[in-house]
Amino acid sequence: MTRTGRSPHRPRPARTATAVVTLAGTLLAGPALAPQAFADPATRQVPVINGDFTAPSFTASGSGDKLTGWTVQYPFRLLPADAKHPDGLPALLLRNKRTTDQSVSQRLRGVRAGAQVTVTFDDSTGGLKSACSKDQIANGQPYTLQGSGGTRQTFTTDPGSTDWHRDRTYTFTANENEPLITFASAQTKGTWDCGPLLAKVRATDVPPPVDKTIGKTALPAPEAFEGNDRIDARKAADHCANSRNTCTFTVDEPYSYTYYDKARVVGEAYLNCSRNTVNHDRPVGFTGRAYDNLSESADIDRLPNPKDNLHQQFTKGFAKTSPEPWRWDTATDRKIHETIEAGEVSWIESQAGRHRVDGWFVDEGEAPDKQIRLHIVADGPSPLVPDRIYQRTGPFTAAEKSRCRSDRPTAPTPVDAGAPATGTDR
Repeated sequence: MTRTGRSPHRPRPARTATAVVTLAGTLLAGPALAPQAFADPATRQVPVINGDFTAPSFTASGSGDKLTGWTVQYPFRLLPADAKHPDGLPALLLRNKRTTDQSVSQRLRGVRAGAQVTVTFDDSTGGLKSACSKDQIANGQPYTLQGSGGTRQTFTTDPGSTDWHRDRTYTFTANENEPLITFASAQTKGTWDCGPLLAKVRATDVPPPVDKTIGKTALPAPEAFEGNDRIDARKAADHCANSRNTCTFTVDEPYSYTYYDKARVVGEAYLNCSRNTVNHDRPVGFTGRAYDNLSESADIDRLPNPKDNLHQQFTKGFAKTSPEPWRWDTATDRKIHETIEAGEVSWIESQAGRHRVDGWFVDEGEAPDKQIRLHIVADGPSPLVPDRIYQRTGPFTAAEKSRCRSDRPTAPTPVDAGAPATGTDR
């Protein structure tokens, strides 16, 4: 006897079932792999673009061209001879706040939300020649530093001194990918061209652990940046798709992983209500597909399209981390020989091998201030972890026992069925 469709009450905790697991043609036994986050991530260096304030090159202290990598309206830099930094570096002056915001900011590229970030830098009081009054030097120059997700911390250059204070630090936990750090003057008195000087900005971070609780249909939304500014993901995707080589996709390997999806029932449940063992061949077929947050969250159907340049960049970048190509869909057709004892039920479950890919499309050809970056997440059938197929058997439930004991459905009893038999009419 067969029952078609998925059985909503399987698998049942109360049922003591046996299972045979088929894995790429090999019989295995055991539970699914439990996802594990990598433990105790090490501190790593984070790139700070133009952290020494040397670009673009300049030949005189004062206002000049836009500061490469930083968002600032009118950068005021001192040549090494005027900055007097111990390492012979130039310095950036944070002007006193008057009518405009004299802040400088930059996104720390490659830093993830949840990372613990430490910014290290040197400061001093200074300006051009005798720009600083005695009071400004005596009191020190206040300024603030804040990173996305952190509190705004106030610093003051060493009172009564124009010497450089080495290796000041500020630590915060990022609440967004590529967090923004912002230095801003907190002084509103005295001459504008005397203030805190900054030099030698560096950064490190401790990446957050991998979150493997996010389902394949609930991927985070894509994010895009142009220089230090957030932009719409569609603008970044269209830009990268201009040609096959406009952007390069790089897999963020610590946050990309293989795993087994939740098991699901495939096909029929077979109830053996007879008194004999049943042997038969059962065809089993199931399919799998990939999900990506560009398609799911932003309705940008570029990644699954093999003719799209974004697709080409993605598959090329993934190939650098995997010996097998990325798969956008898969179909499995198997034949399983079932042996079902009398009074038992047999059913099939599948558990798909999946691969989560986290990474960035980056236009390496653009200058830092115009560089397009697009963060995406994709989840598809794994080219590295084979699917599992469970052949399971177990005793009947009470409802199934009742069904097996029910009367055989027949046509209504014929008229005169109770009359004695007579000879055959000829």
